[in-house]
This record gives sequence, structure tokens and C-alpha cells, in this order.
Amino acid sequence: MDPRLERLKQRFFQVFGDQGRHLTVTRAPGRVNLLGDHTDYNEGYGLAANFPQEITVMAQRRGDGMLGMYSCEVEERIQVPVHNLRYVPGDGWANYPKGVMWSLENAGEKLEGMNLLIEGRIPQGAGLGSSTALAAACALAASSVEGFQLEPEAMAKVLQRTENQFMNVHSGILEPLCILTAGQGNALFMDARSLESEEIPLSLDGALMVVLDSGVARSLKTGDYAKRQEECREALKLLKTKNEAYKALRDVKVLAYERFKKVLPMLLSARAEHVVYENDRVLKAREALKAGDPAAFGDLMNKSHRSLSRLMQCSTEELDTLVGLAQADAACFGARLTGGGFGGCAVALVREDGLDEFLERLKRGYWQKVGGKMKHWVLDTVGPASEIVED
Repeated sequence: MDPRLERLKQRFFQVFGDQGRHLTVTRAPGRVNLLGDHTDYNEGYGLAANFPQEITVMAQRRGDGMLGMYSCEVEERIQVPVHNLRYVPGDGWANYPKGVMWSLENAGEKLEGMNLLIEGRIPQGAGLGSSTALAAACALAASSVEGFQLEPEAMAKVLQRTENQFMNVHSGILEPLCILTAGQGNALFMDARSLESEEIPLSLDGALMVVLDSGVARSLKTGDYAKRQEECREALKLLKTKNEAYKALRDVKVLAYERFKKVLPMLLSARAEHVVYENDRVLKAREALKAGDPAAFGDLMNKSHRSLSRLMQCSTEELDTLVGLAQADAACFGARLTGGGFGGCAVALVREDGLDEFLERLKRGYWQKVGGKMKHWVLDTVGPASEIVED
């Protein structure tokens, strides 16, 4: 067994003891939105890839109707009945595995109880899908322990229900779909309406994707993200007066938006404009990625950030500074915030042969302008969430 997994196994037995049953190990990666933010809840398109940092879960069936949970990060153990679960603010991190079990039971799965040990290596509050990865790893562990299987699309809906209905976080479907299905070395183009997807090799000639952490934590529970969703719904209602066939902002094409936008007040016009043009950018980015064209892809990233900052108004001073410094650097093809905004990370497309110097200039400039330290990770994409099977 891998030394890290052996260490977690010993910790598991220290915390829970050994029930004498098979020990299941699952892992789930984070994800990085490359293009397409605030599009999924408008039934639009997204382009994302899986982030190499992961959540690991060890699980063992216990069969007494109890759910035991332990976080290695906070060194806290919480135990509750596995049935009739509810959100409890004081339970903090444990609400996510609780929410997964609640969502699975609502999907018709029978649970007998289990112990879960959780180790997380995805930066929290960075917009890299740490919460969804935690939920995915727990759901796969429950699937293995309890002996049922769900197709990725059905599992993605379980994870979305966990976020939306149990955690009251108004997130979309594309993040769980990416974490559950995107293959190593690939970006995943996704359709939030049909859940159809297409894997595209993340290979842009002479360029690498780099994730840049602004150091400003984000949260979707503050209300700003939900407010953007409500504004998009209001914009759709007004646009439907021009075309009753519109079911979501995804149905409004660029030329039609320009023709009908006068029915929208300024704020709603800005929100709708971002969604309409962002969907168009994702479709163009898919083609740029297939063509291996970093200049075209980078230009779309720059336009996306400008739209997210000015029209969707979901950037921060720190993110705008970080992205602006990156975009102004000759080694950078393009940069944008990622993960919905309101803090967290940006992603930049950078010339491979100038990466180290670019990062040094960026770190120095960011410190000088905002006094903050920037972390970074080169995006070395990994495969989807899975069970780890030891030889």
C-alpha cells in the first residue's frame, strides 16, 4: 500500500477501530474552470479540467445505522444517525458528508451506516471545487460500501442536490460533472442542459495553464452568487416577452440579444450580456483548443475576465490586480478569474519557456500592489473521481 494510504489506514483504525470489513478508499480531484462561469445555472456551456490536488476518503461499513466522520485537517470526529439527517451549523465540514448521505437516500439508495475518514489537499475557499470533491469522494465511498452504482450523470445530480438543498449553496451541475468524468490530460466541454460532454486534449502549442491563488477566500453562501442567479432569471423573463421560446439565457444568441436588449434595465442587461457572450466564448474556446491555438484561447480568457469583472461584477480588487498583471506580461496569452469569482483563484495561459520568469514577476508585482502573497500550481490534469484499488 502507498505509504500515505498506509498512514491514513492506521489513523482510521485509531479513530474508529476495525469493524473487520473491507476498507474502501476513494479520491476526488478539484476542478478549474477554464472558460464559462455563471453559465451552468443558465443551462449553458462550460469548459473545465480536473485539478491535481485531491480529497481522499477511507470508509468501512458498520451496519448499525450510524455515520461516523473524522477530518484529518481539524482532527475532529462527529457521529450521527445516518437516517433523517439535517444541516447543523455547528457541524461545519461534516455537513457535506451528511448531505451526501441525505441526497443518496432521497435518490432511493438504502444506507446501513459507515465510518468515513477524510483527508483534504485542495485549498479551501479558492474556487477549485474542494467542497464538491469532498462530496464526490464520500458519495463514491458510500456506493462501494453499500454496494450500489450510479451513472456519472445521476451521481452529479446527487452532488448538486447536496449543495443546493442540504447546504443551501446555489451551485450548478458542471462542477460535479467535471470532477466525476473529465479524463487525465483533457479539458471537458459540458452542456448543462443535456449533460452531454466532450473530452478535448488540453494541449496548446508551447503553453501551460497555471492556477494563481489571490489569497482571498471565497464563499457561495454570502448571497452574492444567489443574487446573480435571481438577476439572470429576471432578465430571462423580460427577454421572453420578445421570444416565448426562450427557456433559459442559454437560448438567447448574440445577435438576438443585441436586438432585444433594450427591454432590459441596465443591471439586468449587464448580467444577461455576460451569460450570452460567455456561452459564445466557450463554443469558440472549444474550437481554439481543438486547433491547439493558445493566442485565440488566451484572447477569449481576457474577454471573459473583463465581462466577469464589469458585467457580472463578481471579481475583487485582488483578482483584478492579479489578472491585470498577468495579462500585461509578454509571456501570458490570457488570464481570467475562475470558479465563479468573489475571491479565490485566477487561471493564466503562459508560454512554457517563460513560465519561471513570469511567476517571479507576477509574485513581485502582486506583493507590491496589494501586499499579498500569491500561490500557484501548474495545471497537470488528473483523471476523474474514483475508488483506489490496491494490488
